[in-house]
Amino acid sequence: MISASASKKIKFYRAHIFAWSLFILFEFLLSFLLHVPTATAADYVLGYSLNIIVFYATSHVIWPIAYKTPIYIGITLILLELIAYLFLKYTFSWIYSILDLSPASHTPFITQDAIARIIYRFIYFVGLSSGYWFALNIITQRKEISDLEKSKLLNQLQQQQLEKKLVDSEVAYLKSQINPHFLFNTLNFFHNTAIITAPQLTKPILLLSDIMRYALTEIPQNGKVELSEEIEQIASFIDLNQFRFDHNLQLSFTITGNTGNLRILPLILLTPVENIFKYADLKNKEHPVKISIDINHNELQFTIYNRKIRTRKSLPSHGIGLKNLKLRLDAYYLDVHEIQIIETADDYRFKLQIIL
Repeated sequence: MISASASKKIKFYRAHIFAWSLFILFEFLLSFLLHVPTATAADYVLGYSLNIIVFYATSHVIWPIAYKTPIYIGITLILLELIAYLFLKYTFSWIYSILDLSPASHTPFITQDAIARIIYRFIYFVGLSSGYWFALNIITQRKEISDLEKSKLLNQLQQQQLEKKLVDSEVAYLKSQINPHFLFNTLNFFHNTAIITAPQLTKPILLLSDIMRYALTEIPQNGKVELSEEIEQIASFIDLNQFRFDHNLQLSFTITGNTGNLRILPLILLTPVENIFKYADLKNKEHPVKISIDINHNELQFTIYNRKIRTRKSLPSHGIGLKNLKLRLDAYYLDVHEIQIIETADDYRFKLQIIL
């Protein structure tokens, strides 16, 4: 079986042989139409062999050296090549004269017209070779640029994959800090005890249990959950905090559009909501906190507006944070999301647009 590199070389040689065959045939037909006197077969074989050598020597030796050196070096190399070309032409003519192969055509070699024709022929093939080299050089440079761009894109993709793995490992680490069975058994104990001793605590305990189960449950293989589940957890989180603040929170949560079968990364929407309960003025009746979700087909727009509290009091959070949120969005959604954060001394606005 022929390797890829060998197959490429065969195609290269085949293309060049075909091109030279067409070129020589064209010159033969042109000579016939112009009634140019024909030479011997040896003349044609040696003449075209020498011209082909000039073509490849110029394109693969002289121009690559001249391209990287001062211009006078390139000119010197071309002149040396011309001298060698004339020398070989003279040598062939002298050999023909001695062997008496074609004395009529080779006797007048050292004449002004003969030398002019040879120099013209040399310049002609050097010109063809130069055009070939420039075209080849442009193709090579474009391929190098394309390879660099592909390498850059590949490095970016690998970087995004590494960031995704980093975030996933951080989430997994957070989950491993708590034994889910122990936690749920404890919450179940609190719930059963509260039914008898403090019935008003049963609903908050159920809400907390639901939120923790959502956060600690194994994520599906594709890494996404139902959008309706994420929205439900936001509602549960808000309800739980309403109990904490004795239902005095000034907060509205609105949803427009149909969630359908849309899926989303877990905690993408819940994380910004958690930040509200650390930094927002939650009891400001004139400037209530506003959370809205607008769904249009597979496009989701999630916005938050809140006034800041002057004295920030740290509250426990899930621990992922805005930085990890951006990393996860960049890793999973690439160019189909946009985050806007507008922050002043008093106000905070968060806007997330994402195509699910």
